[in-house]
Amino acid sequence: MTASERRNTIINYLQTKQDCDVNEIIDQFDVTPATIRRDLTFLENSGSISRTHGAVHLVKTPAVPGFLTRNTLFAEEKQAMARVAAQMVQSGDSVMLDSGTTVHAVAIEVGKRSDITLITNSLSIVSALEAPKQNILLTGGLFEYDNLALVGPDVELFLDRISASILFLGATGIRGCDGLTVISPLQAGVKRKMIQCAKKRVLVIDNSKFALTGMVLFASFEEIDTIIVARPIEDPILKRHLDEIGVQVIVALPEQG
Repeated sequence: MTASERRNTIINYLQTKQDCDVNEIIDQFDVTPATIRRDLTFLENSGSISRTHGAVHLVKTPAVPGFLTRNTLFAEEKQAMARVAAQMVQSGDSVMLDSGTTVHAVAIEVGKRSDITLITNSLSIVSALEAPKQNILLTGGLFEYDNLALVGPDVELFLDRISASILFLGATGIRGCDGLTVISPLQAGVKRKMIQCAKKRVLVIDNSKFALTGMVLFASFEEIDTIIVARPIEDPILKRHLDEIGVQVIVALPEQG
């Protein structure tokens, strides 16, 4: 079992217990106590858990609107970004899609093609493509209702065997120039793995996310090749940072009339 798999297993264990003694976690694994303590330190630093007096607690993620609610927001902007994103897909590509609502719009657009393969952890995407024209690979995993998505170590193990031509992903928010955030540690693990699997990484994000931040940082901007937005980025410091590290920013204006 790799360190990543072990840490995901710890998170899954805590989801059933909410909190437990450190020694109880140590007993679950055939590794040294020092190894588990390093794992717990990593998870604590990532914001996934907290520790107090020998006890380990799973950090509860803040409430956010469900997928169906979020999917109705900024609909015209999402459609504009989806059209631009679809133009980046080439014949024969394997296209990886995460579970965000903006990426859902991308899936609807690229789903019109029959010469590509789609890879996703999103049940909403699979159900939206009522008569798919292409091959679709759906990961296994733990069902996360708020995002209609599959998450957890089984998703990451599936993705270990996959190489994608291009990845379209979203984020809950932006943490300054540090990078991209989500609210769920399990989402973060899947997004990190998707980034590792893709040759080209494209962030598709509505501009409201630049005023938000999630609990868990999952990627730096250096790990992203292109950002598609609906309006120009206003933060001059972030704009300069993206320019300095060579990230392409594309503004997809909604159609008029």
